[in-house]
Amino acid sequence: MADAGTAEPMAALDADALIEEARANTGLDDFGPDRGFLTGYRTLVDAVEAMDPPPQLRASAHHRILMLLETRLRFAEDDRLHPEIARQDVGSPLVVCGLPRTGTTITYDLLCLDPAARAPTEWEWYVPWPAPEIATFDSDPRIAQVQAIYENWLKHAPQLADIQRMDCTQPGECNHGMMYHFASSNFPAEFGVPDFAKWLRETVADGQYVSHKRLLQQFQWKGPKGRWTLKSPQHLFDLPGLVEAYPGAMLVWTHRDPVLTLSSLSSMIAGFLAAFGADKDKKAIGRGVLDMWSAGLARGTQARLDHPDIESRIIDLGHAEIVADPVGAIERIYDRFDLPFTDEHRARIARFRAESASASRLGRHKHSPAEYGIDPDEVHERLADYYERFGHFLTPAKKD
Repeated sequence: MADAGTAEPMAALDADALIEEARANTGLDDFGPDRGFLTGYRTLVDAVEAMDPPPQLRASAHHRILMLLETRLRFAEDDRLHPEIARQDVGSPLVVCGLPRTGTTITYDLLCLDPAARAPTEWEWYVPWPAPEIATFDSDPRIAQVQAIYENWLKHAPQLADIQRMDCTQPGECNHGMMYHFASSNFPAEFGVPDFAKWLRETVADGQYVSHKRLLQQFQWKGPKGRWTLKSPQHLFDLPGLVEAYPGAMLVWTHRDPVLTLSSLSSMIAGFLAAFGADKDKKAIGRGVLDMWSAGLARGTQARLDHPDIESRIIDLGHAEIVADPVGAIERIYDRFDLPFTDEHRARIARFRAESASASRLGRHKHSPAEYGIDPDEVHERLADYYERFGHFLTPAKKD
């Protein structure tokens, strides 16, 4: 996992050289039969170098990319030694998939409080090999490793503490896992890479849910088990692929005025770019966010029109509803998918609302569309179909 510390100048990234470095570091040669990741991988390497990156950013990208390649090599070796891993059933996951900053995190956190739920933690997504084990799950040394990096990010960008939780033991997002397929929206958020962002918003990354499912199999092989509960706004880019990989998937789509969500997300990305030493031009950040997530929202909305099976498995919730009545929102989800809402789950939600830093963070994140060059009229024009169909969900909540 990449650190944001000071780095000395290093040679330009080279895709073939990085692959050989990963092979040398692991002593492994075979990436396995799934080579779909290579397209995004080479696109990412080229995109980093196209920016003529500063030393800190190039070093961070080198470290992160190398770790991802090494992990893929180790997964292929695990598959060779333990073919039972990839034969596991992962069941029918409950998936939160709304646009970023629409209440996805609070909804996800509340769903994950269900004793029957199993969510990948952030530290698992970031360091998934070797496979987590039940006996050491709460004391795994990777927890301290990842948390130390979070703390380093906060030194460079303390505003992140007001934007999202920075606790690696909490449920993590699937876009972290999509990094192993080199098809994640994390890369533009952390490194800038406009060429990669363009590729991502214009392309359906072939095979990304093969990699995604393999990660879930890794986590449940020796680790805790339960009904997979997942979250990522990036699922909007390929709802057909998600449903093909998980035929029983239950989808929760959260809604909020995109003008506000894009402003909030731009602010968050500015914080991450500050932590990684990348360009922090606020207007450029806002433009990139608008282009990326307008494309994702349009693609997800169109998938619902084109695929009745996808439409039939979605429940829609407004951000205002989630903030005003979190318990009621969760009850609606459970009623929609005929899941049992237990007294223990209800009690955990009550404790979370009373004690959690995530709940108390609502309202502390300050941002404005103008600060990031986001024109509300342009947003409404580009997303006219979305506003027409889902506008009744977009009543503002009192808190961010």
